[in-house]
Amino acid sequence: MRPKVQIVLRGDSGFCRESLLIWCEAEGVDYIVGLAKNSRLKRAIGRPARAAEQAHQQTQQPARCFRAFTCQTRKS
Repeated sequence: MRPKVQIVLRGDSGFCRESLLIWCEAEGVDYIVGLAKNSRLKRAIGRPARAAEQAHQQTQQPARCFRAFTCQTRKS
């Protein structure tokens, strides 16, 4: 197949489709996709979002904070 090659799919929330993620998982392709805002996601990123807002208020510069978490498709 693809010996010693790591493939990572990166896309915005438009690529966050169950069929694509299932295919990636079946083929061993890692992925990083944006997620559309929803109440569950807002709870998961609450602390980093507040930290970014505080950093922005202090510096008046754009600020980003990141949080990694595992997400599964309904079928995986």
